[in-house]
Amino acid sequence: MDGTVTDLVNMGFGWFIVLLAVVGYFLTLRRMGERWNFWIILASGWMFFALAETLVIAGVPAGVPYLIGIWLSSFVLVIASLVMLFLKLTTRVQ
Repeated sequence: MDGTVTDLVNMGFGWFIVLLAVVGYFLTLRRMGERWNFWIILASGWMFFALAETLVIAGVPAGVPYLIGIWLSSFVLVIASLVMLFLKLTTRVQ
């Protein structure tokens, strides 16, 4: 265990957000009858973030190229999910 307290908090927060996104997907499906891809992309992005933090805690050095790729992928997916949510909300209002 090479991770700091910050890495542990980041990892726990990431996995918690993944769980919330999965619950959000199923609640949206059950209550609205819609399958929002937003939830899947959001959960995937946070899963990559939590996975990267888990690898850091496991002892992988933070500068390893594939770890940086995982972090970048998480950022891109979370931003893409927020854009999808924004587009979904703007098309609903019209």
